[in-house]
Amino acid sequence: MKKSILYPKEWLAIHPYTAVRPSDAYYVTLANELLAACTLTELSEPFRRKLCLYVAAYVEDVVSGLGLWRCFTKEHTALYGKPLPFRKVSADWLSDEVNEEDVAFLIWNTWQKATFSHGFVSPLHPDITRQAAAFRPLVERAYEEAPENEALAGFWDTFATKEEAERKLTWLFGHTYLTEPSMQPYIAHVAPRDRFIVPTGPLALFLHEWTDRLAADPSRWKEVEGLYTSEPEVPERVKEQNRRNYELFTAHTQGREVAYLPDYEALRGFLTGVLQWPDDDNHTLPQFRAHRDFVLLVNREKGILLAKDVAACIADPDNPLYRPEEARRKAFRLLTEEMLCPPDLLHRCIANGWLPDASLSGEADSWVQENADFIARHTLLYYYRGD
Repeated sequence: MKKSILYPKEWLAIHPYTAVRPSDAYYVTLANELLAACTLTELSEPFRRKLCLYVAAYVEDVVSGLGLWRCFTKEHTALYGKPLPFRKVSADWLSDEVNEEDVAFLIWNTWQKATFSHGFVSPLHPDITRQAAAFRPLVERAYEEAPENEALAGFWDTFATKEEAERKLTWLFGHTYLTEPSMQPYIAHVAPRDRFIVPTGPLALFLHEWTDRLAADPSRWKEVEGLYTSEPEVPERVKEQNRRNYELFTAHTQGREVAYLPDYEALRGFLTGVLQWPDDDNHTLPQFRAHRDFVLLVNREKGILLAKDVAACIADPDNPLYRPEEARRKAFRLLTEEMLCPPDLLHRCIANGWLPDASLSGEADSWVQENADFIARHTLLYYYRGD
């Protein structure tokens, strides 16, 4: 059987330059050593190759001070009080060195985001643990002896021209070892300008959030037109209608901002009776006749938000439609299925602990509850962090 080999052009494909650098030969050799040690049969050959390139690039990042991994773990700590999701890090875990737990996350991230058809991958899958352990001696040795890539030193701190800034942002958006997995299904369809409004990477950070955390002085990046987006101006007429909807809604619900409606007739009655919308097809959403278990969420500034077929999953004490047995089958999908649950409602459910039945196995999965917000960010990206 012919031995599989990774080539420099594959390494360059996840780098911000096209000419081979002096340090690249070392890391390509490392990637090939990782590939020889990779036994994850669940991953097809192309994704095993990607995985080994990503792990080698992670080592290069830590050694060279590029900052992507450190940015990820610092932001994860800021959000959740721990450097990594799912796994408890060992006492000898160090933020500025390579760690087996880091490698386990990279394996899961590559597998979970692989574009072939598969279900949600448990981050505690024993094959991930075994593969991370097999990679450990290779990355630890590399950390001690690998050369720095001088092209990556201070990479985010400045740019000479607008074109250089664009190249760096393009690479950051979807071609680094940490952002490429999340962008694989979408990058061919994202217009250059839209990169600024689509979050990327395992924490679904917007590009300006990345540059704010990566650059020693982020102010220079404010020169890039469109990178820092402003909120769209809402017409006063729409603001007034939203305020009226809010007042009518909360007057009916005794101050609650969420209402649960069992079927279309109840939804139509709420829209016309409580919100006083005209009783015609332009206002009563007849396209939802076949659906049930509606949730309405009101916001004084944004107006009314509607979700369908999800009320049974939400363990709000004020929700008469909550059905635990159905929630055990379906609630995990709210964290992982695009457009099933609108972002504002999902944020509220997670913040209030209203998805206690969400699990991958159908039984109580503590890692799901402990990492629900991260799972939603990682899986849904724009559909969780967009507005």
